[in-house]
Amino acid sequence: MSNAEPAWMEDIRSRAREQFESMPWPTTSQEEWRRTDLAPYDLGSYGSSVPKPDACYGESEPAGVAGQLRFEAGGCVDSALASALRERGVRLLSLGAAVESLETPLKGLFEESLGKIDDRFAAWQLAEWQTGAFLYVPDGVEVAEPFLIELEAAGTGLSAPRIVVILGTGARATVVERIVGTDTGRDGILCNAALDLHLGDASNLLYCEAQELDAKSLYFRRAWAELGRDTTLRHFTAQLGGRLVKTKIDCALAGQGSDARLDGAYFCSGGQHVDIRTVQRHLSPKGTSRANYRGAIDSGGNAVFQGLIEVGEGASGTDAYLASKSLILGDGARADSLPTLKIGNNDVRCSHGSTTGRLSDEELFYLESRGFSPEDAREMLVIGYFEDLLGSTPTSYGGPALERIRHRLHRAA
Repeated sequence: MSNAEPAWMEDIRSRAREQFESMPWPTTSQEEWRRTDLAPYDLGSYGSSVPKPDACYGESEPAGVAGQLRFEAGGCVDSALASALRERGVRLLSLGAAVESLETPLKGLFEESLGKIDDRFAAWQLAEWQTGAFLYVPDGVEVAEPFLIELEAAGTGLSAPRIVVILGTGARATVVERIVGTDTGRDGILCNAALDLHLGDASNLLYCEAQELDAKSLYFRRAWAELGRDTTLRHFTAQLGGRLVKTKIDCALAGQGSDARLDGAYFCSGGQHVDIRTVQRHLSPKGTSRANYRGAIDSGGNAVFQGLIEVGEGASGTDAYLASKSLILGDGARADSLPTLKIGNNDVRCSHGSTTGRLSDEELFYLESRGFSPEDAREMLVIGYFEDLLGSTPTSYGGPALERIRHRLHRAA
C-alpha cells in the first residue's frame, strides 16, 4: 500500500480504531468466548501492523491457474491474471491497489464492515489491515480455473491480511487460499485475518482455505458471506496450525433460493486450542444450507465447535442442517460441540447432529493383525475419518490444494 492512501480509507481506519480503543478484549463471560480464555496471552505486545507497498495489479500471465497473488511478510511479491479474463473485466489485485483505484464499490463495502464490528478483533483488523487481495468477476463471466492466493507471514508482531471477493450476477469462480507462517520467532505472530464474500444473484463460488501457521502463532479469522437470489456458495476450511485458533464464518442467505455449504476439517495436537464457530443465517425464503465439520484431537489438545442455524421470520421453506464430529485420539484431549437452532418461522426443516468418539479397538486390531504397525494402523483410520469429507470436495478447488491438506493430516496423524 502506498503512503497516499485515499482519505476515505484513512477515515474508516480512524473510526475502526476508535471502536477498538473503546472496546475490551473478549472474556469468558461472553457465550461465544466462554471456552476460549485470552487471559494467558499478552495481546497488546503484538503491536500494530506496518503498512507496506502493496500495489500488485496482476499484469503478468499465470501458469495453470486463472490468476494468482502471493504475499510475503505483508508485501505482494507476485501477481498474475490471464489476459483473456482481464479483457472480460475480471480484476485480481492486491487490496491496497484496489483501495487506491476502486473507490466504488470498496468504500461502501468497508462502510458495511464498520457496521459489522462486534468485538475488539474485528475493529482491530479493520483499523490495521496491511495487505490482502481483491477479486472481482463481472456479471455472466464463468471462470473454470481457480484463483490462487498465498500469504506467507514471517517475523514477529501483528499480521492482518484481508480478502474481498465480489461476484456479479451469474458469475462463477473458484478461489484457493493458503496462509502459512515461517521464521516467526520465539513467540510467533498474531494473525488477525478477515474475509468478505459478496455474491450476486445466481452466482457460484467455491472457496477453499488452508491455515498452516507454525505451532507458536495465534490465529483469529472472521469471515462474512452474503448470498443473493439463487446463489451457491461452497466454503471449505482446513485448520492445521497455530497454538490458539479462533475462527468464525457468518453466512447470510439474503436472497431467495440461495444455497450454502460450509465444510471444515481440523487437527488439534497437544498444546493446541481450536475454537470454530459457524452461523447459517437464513433471511429469505427457500434457502438451503449445510455445515459439516470434523476434527481430530490428540492428547493435550482442546477443540470447540459452535454452530448456529438462525432462521428469520420471513425465511419460510428453509432447509438447514448442521453436523459436527470429533475424534478423540488420546488421554487429556477434549472436544466441546455446541450446535444451536434459533428458528423464527414454522415452515422450515432444520436439524443438527453431533458425535464424539474414539478409534475403534476392533478396527485397530484388524489392521495390526494384517501386518500394520500400531502407528500405521492409527494413521490409516484417522485419514479415513477425514476422507469422506475431503473426497466429497470438488476437484475444481484444485487438486494440489487438497493433496497438500491430505499430506498435512498424514503428518499430524
